[in-house]
Amino acid sequence: MGVLVVGSLNIDIVTYLERMPAPGETVLGDRLEIFSGGKGLNQAVAAARSGGEVTMVGVLGNDANSTTLREVLIKERINHKYVKEISGFCGTAVIEVDKKGQNRIIVIAGANSELKAEFVTDELLSSIKDKKILLAQLESPISELATIFKRAKVMGFYNILNPAPASKLSKEFLSTVDLLVPNQFEAEFLTGIKVINAESASAAGKMLIDQGVSSVLITRGEEGAVLISKDGKSVFKAFKVSPVDTTAAGDAFCGALAVAISEGVDLDSAIRFACAAGALSVQSVGATPSLPTREQISLLIQSQKEI
Repeated sequence: MGVLVVGSLNIDIVTYLERMPAPGETVLGDRLEIFSGGKGLNQAVAAARSGGEVTMVGVLGNDANSTTLREVLIKERINHKYVKEISGFCGTAVIEVDKKGQNRIIVIAGANSELKAEFVTDELLSSIKDKKILLAQLESPISELATIFKRAKVMGFYNILNPAPASKLSKEFLSTVDLLVPNQFEAEFLTGIKVINAESASAAGKMLIDQGVSSVLITRGEEGAVLISKDGKSVFKAFKVSPVDTTAAGDAFCGALAVAISEGVDLDSAIRFACAAGALSVQSVGATPSLPTREQISLLIQSQKEI
């Protein structure tokens, strides 16, 4: 088993406030914190803490924040041999979190914009153990990711794409995706179908399958998730928790999902494992710091605390 994560590494600047400001409005924040983050790094750490053997491909700068992010990779025992360094600054995310735990995020790509398909070498692809999983997001250049997915597919990888932030994707790219994992808003962006329940999620998923994706797993926060395949749909309930900060909940879900699939468990069990990881992550502040361990995930599943 092995998980190859291709994606972004960011420093997250997080402000906590009573409510989000309206356009043109100034509000006072409660506090400011700085965390490691980026969808790529978050998903890599989530996979590592879930028990996976993880290799990451990405780009850092030569600034102090980049050094901090590389230290996270080392601490989490993620293979960072293929994380390149360029002259400049790492990616940065500016995040607002309100009292309900909901967030708004602005991402500045920085070094992440320099990711190239050539960084994913044949040597790297061959080094990942069976079952080979490729996991990526869209905070890196899409054209480069499309090339990586095409090559990984040829090399026998199971390709998982988290299409966040939402961007238009070609049918050629989508045809290399075994499992597309959007949230309800990303699914709506990709299809034009407003996802408000399992039925509308199924309609959106079928449209994406018609565009070439093998299967679609739409996450809906506290409403759980819906898996859509050519055989039909399956609905998964969320675990009942009290959210503090929803930042990186989707990343916790995707990282844990990739590990479970890499271990050869059935997809339904893998999704349940991922739902537990996502639920645990919203109970702590910050992105990377909130990502749960395998032991924590297993304990929540055993508790059977589902909605």
